Amino acid sequence: MNNDLDAILKYMERERGISRDAMLATIANALQSAAKKGLGTSGDVRVAIDPRTLAIKAYERRVVDDAARGTGYVSLADARRVNPDAQIGDTIETEVNPKVFGRIAAQTAKQAIIQGIHESERDIMQRRYAGRVGEIVTATVRMASHKDIICDLQGGGEAILKGRDRLKSDHFQPTESFRAVIRHVGMEQDPRRLDDGEAADGATVVSNGRQRVKLVDEPANNPCVKLSRTDKLFVRALFAEQSSEIKDGSVEIVELARQPGVRSKVAVRSRNSQIDPVGACVGAHGARIRQVINALNGEKIDIVPYNDDPEKFAVSALQPALVKRTTIDPATRTIVAYVEEGGLTPAIGKGGINTRLASELVGWSVSVRELSASGETDAQRAARAEEFRRDLEGKIASLASVLGVPQELAAKVAAHGFLTPDGIIETTLSEFVAQLGRSEEGGEALPVVAEEDARSVWLAAERDMLARTAVETETPATDPEGSAD
Repeated sequence: MNNDLDAILKYMERERGISRDAMLATIANALQSAAKKGLGTSGDVRVAIDPRTLAIKAYERRVVDDAARGTGYVSLADARRVNPDAQIGDTIETEVNPKVFGRIAAQTAKQAIIQGIHESERDIMQRRYAGRVGEIVTATVRMASHKDIICDLQGGGEAILKGRDRLKSDHFQPTESFRAVIRHVGMEQDPRRLDDGEAADGATVVSNGRQRVKLVDEPANNPCVKLSRTDKLFVRALFAEQSSEIKDGSVEIVELARQPGVRSKVAVRSRNSQIDPVGACVGAHGARIRQVINALNGEKIDIVPYNDDPEKFAVSALQPALVKRTTIDPATRTIVAYVEEGGLTPAIGKGGINTRLASELVGWSVSVRELSASGETDAQRAARAEEFRRDLEGKIASLASVLGVPQELAAKVAAHGFLTPDGIIETTLSEFVAQLGRSEEGGEALPVVAEEDARSVWLAAERDMLARTAVETETPATDPEGSAD
């Protein structure tokens, strides 16, 4: 028996999960290809390996023909030494000594065997892990670089943790173990979310709900199992591990938004009215969520109740911000949340992460604004400003009409604070002219009114007051008791 080959077959079956028969077929095919090159013929060569003794034999098929010459033919006399019944035109197999394969053929066989083993491994990995996407596995680092990590899976087989699937705080060394989620299995196109600003060159971009996804062609020699510690699947799987309610389906993770290594927001709802979905994720004294946070190297996590009403959902999604009121525009799918004065910065979060994740979670554009000291929203302030503008325009028009001056001049007078004839004549003529001649007051720029125009306005106001006084004097007083006969 070929003891070396037997030891290799046992190792591959035990450690890599490749069956003995599959390995023998791969080796036979590789040797068959090498035999053709080693024998220097294009004829039909067959290699057989005895599964019991592991003896290797090679056979070359030749055509019986006395007239033809060449490596693909054999004379009738020589053929009948192998098969006494051979006739011209028959095909017979003659055994070839494998030792005549030569050095080049041996090297070809070695490469083919290695390639065949890799293909067999990938097929096995495909069958073993194809249905386990989204499942957490433990892997041991075999080879680490500043980008990708080649690792061995605890359940057998090889996997890769690419640089983009590692947290910034992950610093793994050879032989070190870590936990990750199975993100993708197979050598076909690998779906990945197309981040803002990321080029789509060399990839097919497709729509996946609210996200853009690009399909990336991975090199054919890469491991077929791809792991991730940055994917949302990892957070989902960690909560399913810690929460029995999520595992049995009583509580559902509806939406999840994440900036890996920084913060995640998880929206949950319960299918059982007796179960608090948030409490099921947090656990007693925070025991469950603490385990998840530790697995994510301290990443912050907000658990919020899901709500079909986007306005209410947005209020929850903006935690830990304390939202006082909201406005919503269904046409543009926009929600504006208002927080107390001084609460804008923590509500938005560092780099806008809180509002960005809230928008991703809700599926609407969510922004945060600050209430004024009086508690007014932007809309209320705008409405009050519009009301004041209309009232001012009415008073300016009335002043211009009463004084008989152009409206533009009345607007300049109003800018100095004089809105009625009575207010104008409360000052002396000289004081009024001096006031309208100033271009600034209290740091505010004011329109300058020429002395002649200011004087005419004051005199018009005086005439109006005298006219009204004369009318009041000429009107007889009415006896409330009625006059006596």
